[in-house]
Amino acid sequence: MGIIYFKQIIYIVLSILAVCVTSSCTSDPLVKAEGDGVELSFATYGATRASVTTNIDTEGGRFAVCGDMIKADPGNSGGERMVIFSNTEVEYDGRNWSYGESRYWFPNYEYSFVAIHPAHLLSGSVYDSQYSNSTLFLRYSIPVLDGDRINRDKLTDIIAATHRRKYGNDTNSSASPVRLNFFHTMSRINFLLNYEGQADKVTITKIELEGIDKTATLTLVPAPLSASGTRTDDYSLSWNSISDRGTLIADINVDVSNGDTQSLCPDNDALFMIPQPDNKGIIMKISYIYDRGDDPEEQTMIAQNPIGGWEAGKIYSYSIALNIVEEKVNMNFDVSVTDWKEGASTDISVPRK
Repeated sequence: MGIIYFKQIIYIVLSILAVCVTSSCTSDPLVKAEGDGVELSFATYGATRASVTTNIDTEGGRFAVCGDMIKADPGNSGGERMVIFSNTEVEYDGRNWSYGESRYWFPNYEYSFVAIHPAHLLSGSVYDSQYSNSTLFLRYSIPVLDGDRINRDKLTDIIAATHRRKYGNDTNSSASPVRLNFFHTMSRINFLLNYEGQADKVTITKIELEGIDKTATLTLVPAPLSASGTRTDDYSLSWNSISDRGTLIADINVDVSNGDTQSLCPDNDALFMIPQPDNKGIIMKISYIYDRGDDPEEQTMIAQNPIGGWEAGKIYSYSIALNIVEEKVNMNFDVSVTDWKEGASTDISVPRK
């Protein structure tokens, strides 16, 4: 009799455990209990253009996202964050966005997200990236070919977005899509050249930048929530461990007519650099060819003033006067510096089913 009673107890305990395992007792964000959980989705807005050459919402476009969650308990400041997105690619097929197996919101948790475009910066093996405690670390180097020549086919703008949210019990409001407002993390450099001289035109062949830093670590983390706040798109961005100072060469093939001004790095061949605000001693050399009636040969001139001091998310346009008669290059001290913003707003749900 006692043995039968003991077996009945074991059976009851095992039944309770089985129910718990298959019900909402689980905290796995990939598991949705029957009748519980709202699907987590994304949307993009603001800077819809991923760079001056690539739209983020074209077929095959993708970004990578990292994210975590932690119990939203004031006394849980030392709690462990659960990673729910780890370099996860979100892809657009021309009609819909998809990131694979769905995740779900859980009440009374705080969620953090960091997104990067292009996605291969996180999902590939070329670049070293880490995600810890809601913070993304990405080690990046300007891509080069043999020597110090920039690989223009690999050179890309890096845009990013962050979001932090406290998901409460009011699912009608707090379960709205995570709206990713992408922004530029690098510096865009352009040179506007005005030519005056003996020939009808000159062909600019290359620009050399000496004393430039070519490697750094992008550190990006969503801003903390305020005492009464439930969500924020604010962030902290920095480029740290800047190193590998040397020379970069940008191959150029631009014809400039006498008296005209041309952009040497237009939208379809933009020049993106690692921000280096403390480096203000970069020396620029410009090489060109012009036909004087004999065999043309490449000439090189050195700008009289150093450049640099580049900050993230800004465009620096340098006005250059090339005067071949006097054999000198003058650079305008009044460099144009503008915030790097593009595009009209649009909403694109991710995933969109």
